[in-house]
Amino acid sequence: MKRTLLVLASALFVCVASGGGFSEAQAADNQSLATETQRKTQITGKVVDPQGQPIVGVAVVEAAAATNGTTTNADGQFTITVAEGAPLQVSFIGYKTVTAPARAGMEVTLEEDTIGIDDVVVVGYGVQKKANLSGAVATVKMDEVLGDRPQPNVAAALQGAIPGLAISSGSNQPGQTGKSIQIRGTASFSNKTDGVSGIAPLILIDNVPGDIDALNPDDIESVTVLKDASSSAIYGARAAAGVILITTKRPKGAEAIHVNYNNNFGFVKAINTPEQLRLEEYLPIYKETLNTTTFAGGAGQNIDTWLEYLDVARKNPSQLGGLGTYYPETGILVSDADNKRYYLNQKDIYDRMMETGFSQNHNFSVSGATERIRFRASGNSYLENGPLTGDKDKYSRMSFNGTISADVTKWYTQEADFFFSQQKRTYLNDESGFLYSTRLQNFLPDGIDPDGYIIKTPRGIIENSNARHTTIDTPRFFFKSIFRPVKGLEAIFEYTYQKQATDFNYYSGEWYASDIQETPAKVPSAKNYYVARHFYNTRNAFNAYATYKIDVARDHHFSLMAGFSQEDYDYAYFNTTAEEQAMVDIPSMSGAQGKVTTSDDYADYAIRSGFFRFNYDYKGKYILEVSGRYDGSSKFPTSSRFAFFPSFSVAWNMAEEGFMSGTRRVVNQLKPRVSYGSIGNQASAGYYDYIATMAMNTTSNVWLSDNDDKYVTVIGMPGLVSSNFTWETITTTNVGLDFSLFDNRLTGVFEWFQRDTKDILSQSVQLPGVLGTSAPNQNVGKMRTRGWEFQLAWRGRIGEKVSYNVGFNIWDYKSSVRALNFNEEKSLSYLYEGKNVGEIWGYVHDGFYTVDDFADLNTWQLKDGVTTLQGYSPRPGDYKFKNLNDGHYSEDDVNSINGGKNTLSKPGDMTVIGNSTPRYQYGINLGISYAGFDLSAMLQGVGKRDYWNNSQLFYTFMSNDVAFSPIFKGTTDFWRPLSTDPTSPDYMVAANPGAKLPRVYNSSTGSVANSGSNRRTNDHMLSDASYLRIKNMTLAYNFPKRWTSKIHVEKLRLFVSVENLATFTSLPNGIDPETLGWGYPLYRTVSFGANLTF
Repeated sequence: MKRTLLVLASALFVCVASGGGFSEAQAADNQSLATETQRKTQITGKVVDPQGQPIVGVAVVEAAAATNGTTTNADGQFTITVAEGAPLQVSFIGYKTVTAPARAGMEVTLEEDTIGIDDVVVVGYGVQKKANLSGAVATVKMDEVLGDRPQPNVAAALQGAIPGLAISSGSNQPGQTGKSIQIRGTASFSNKTDGVSGIAPLILIDNVPGDIDALNPDDIESVTVLKDASSSAIYGARAAAGVILITTKRPKGAEAIHVNYNNNFGFVKAINTPEQLRLEEYLPIYKETLNTTTFAGGAGQNIDTWLEYLDVARKNPSQLGGLGTYYPETGILVSDADNKRYYLNQKDIYDRMMETGFSQNHNFSVSGATERIRFRASGNSYLENGPLTGDKDKYSRMSFNGTISADVTKWYTQEADFFFSQQKRTYLNDESGFLYSTRLQNFLPDGIDPDGYIIKTPRGIIENSNARHTTIDTPRFFFKSIFRPVKGLEAIFEYTYQKQATDFNYYSGEWYASDIQETPAKVPSAKNYYVARHFYNTRNAFNAYATYKIDVARDHHFSLMAGFSQEDYDYAYFNTTAEEQAMVDIPSMSGAQGKVTTSDDYADYAIRSGFFRFNYDYKGKYILEVSGRYDGSSKFPTSSRFAFFPSFSVAWNMAEEGFMSGTRRVVNQLKPRVSYGSIGNQASAGYYDYIATMAMNTTSNVWLSDNDDKYVTVIGMPGLVSSNFTWETITTTNVGLDFSLFDNRLTGVFEWFQRDTKDILSQSVQLPGVLGTSAPNQNVGKMRTRGWEFQLAWRGRIGEKVSYNVGFNIWDYKSSVRALNFNEEKSLSYLYEGKNVGEIWGYVHDGFYTVDDFADLNTWQLKDGVTTLQGYSPRPGDYKFKNLNDGHYSEDDVNSINGGKNTLSKPGDMTVIGNSTPRYQYGINLGISYAGFDLSAMLQGVGKRDYWNNSQLFYTFMSNDVAFSPIFKGTTDFWRPLSTDPTSPDYMVAANPGAKLPRVYNSSTGSVANSGSNRRTNDHMLSDASYLRIKNMTLAYNFPKRWTSKIHVEKLRLFVSVENLATFTSLPNGIDPETLGWGYPLYRTVSFGANLTF
């Protein structure tokens, strides 16, 4: 089949290149041109805007001969030699193109190209008028969303721009790919997990699947999101979670050649990094907590002596030499008094591992067209050096995109696209040891210790560790043939070939470093190794579809589209690891002195589909759409591979009714609509779930008489399979209202939706462990998601010179599990029937234990009636929790705080205390223009979200013991006793009973294990993860046309832009509320750039 498709595509492409279709037409053109030349005359005219002001740099081109053109001068005037009455095409960026007959003294008025209800919107296998849409479809123009932002990633640029579209990333590292993209929340779930990841939407670039990370945002014309089943069902198999249609920029009609270049240069700075206490603050707390004067976390330094040395370093640093051997490069003092090292460094650990990074982005494009041929070519170069010191967090992307479209005849058009992208990423991993670990103390200095070893700080690790390198090459070829044999009929054939090849290599190296206890150790601790990986995937896609449109009695508009689609995908992965390199400067597989291991993986699947869509409208008032798709996937058994999924939608343009005629000055559009439909989902199925496969791997953990630490191949038991599992079915009901008021200045959309997923592939029963395998997946699960969306936008003017726009969108959803056979006991650790996705179970805080709760302060025996902590021995200062249930753990667990059986029926004293699902997600867009200046801002946030984290950023000290842990700002309000002397009347009496945090445990004041009770999930320490982020703010200046025309520049724009300007959240520094992680820090980019059009 692949060979047949390639032959077909090649034949179509040859038709363009052969010139056979051009020769006759060209001869006719030449004859016509000879006749027209005899009648040409000089025509003078003027181009103005709606206010009558002249527009400079407007392209005026003879429509029949695109090489004959000119531009307007500073007064908006032009002169061109053409035949009287010949059509002239007048175009300029930001205005609608006008075609007018040439005549002496002509004046052309250009209207601003703003979004209106008559715009066409890209939908599945075609376009429709926005006013005639009946499904849940949202479209944004990329130039308006991206603007001058220094944002190289398409997905990141769309955050907050479209209601219902949720985009998040697990990392802020430069070039980090694989952002999580969801449309309207969770659509399915796996066997046990919380299900929050759901399934990804189908992403199509010019109607074919593509890699959004490889795409240059500057090449995109618009992005359309198909949210409900009626709009996305036409794409079938992989559109179960919605569809994102990306339309790239293409030349439109005959136009003069345009050359555009834009750039930006940015400076990158890490923000929102954690803050550790300074030594002067840290040491007294350490001393108080451990009730000791010795720093056990280090090499036994005397804390009082250390504080004295710090005072000297601050007031009289020149006297440090008299106290011992002082190393000013590192701030280490080896004391004469006890021969111990005292660290006097006071530089912030995060400032030392971060620096100012740099980014630059260059975009170049050229486009043009004659009457028959249109073309566009663009190139992009992007480079980003992140804020991590040492130039080991880099990302670069180079891409090229070329498209050509030719009208071979009046009824046949051929298009061909070529795209290539290369992405390179250099990054560090924390495998070499605590790269971002806050276990490393703030005071530990960078550099070399007195024994000559590298000091193991984050900066030391970064500078001495080897980086990992990834290269991704993505070529794509696209051919499209369009036939219009008769009026109203259009047939289209599309073929796409794409390959993505990824190469990865890394050498661990090895080096020695000393830690806080001054003990040198090899980094990494395991044997050094070199790893190389290569993996690729290829995709072939063929679409053939035809659309027939006909109008009956002028007011009845019919359209029928039917087609066929086939897609195949294959994947291969190869990995080789070679241990103990002989030549550390040139690591290789052949240079291994130790073991060399290899692994590989292969997979493929195919989809074949037939589809149709029928549209009808009467006078644009009553709208009906019916569609269906018959899908087949190789992921299912032969007997159940194919299924049919229908959908329909209706809409009523009330504003077109006669009874609304009196309101038309105010109400431009009022369109209620309803849709209902189903889509099949294959994403949850594995490639070969219908085959009883046996897992095979290698291991050295097998005892054989002659094993000698050699790897042995182990083959597992074959798994069980189901003979009839099939598609999951996702059914969506959508009710919407589109409205436009006040001459389309105020527009809005409201949506309510319900998505029901049934036949979810999940394990049907829990089998005994002695069987050696698990139950096969079957269609047994159900899930429901309900939500709503609201969007409002206003465009206005103040006087003649000021224009502005305001946009706001917000949406929300909740997902719940309706059926699940696997977790019969309804364990709270997994999904269970009736569970709301994102539930957080925990305990309800009830203050602190006090001395009044204990009958004996020596044995810490609690008084009768005081709740106990099962498995723990509480002391004053420990968290106390409410007793919600008794008898859930055992018959004698009365008055004991415990987790019961950790099931829904026996949860012990746990209850639902929050939900981690982001609620009320919103976006705000603001813009204002005056006298060539324009200022824009984009804000994005989450209105409600709960977050549980018991790390050292929330609790005092990192671990159960304070020995090795830093202290972070915001965690010092922990419970303290007035006295720790058992003979004192204030023994273990609270000094600060209103403290937020519990007492700190250490080995000298009780069992360290008891601290686990304080760190159990509870409502008191549940964090509010809602936030508002100013994603971008840009100020730009557009030079007047009367200036730029003198240097033959059509447009010149300069700008300054700030990405991640500010974030408002209650989370502590170090936690990014968008990713809810605290690894690679969020960073701010300040960029400057220019946009030129010739």
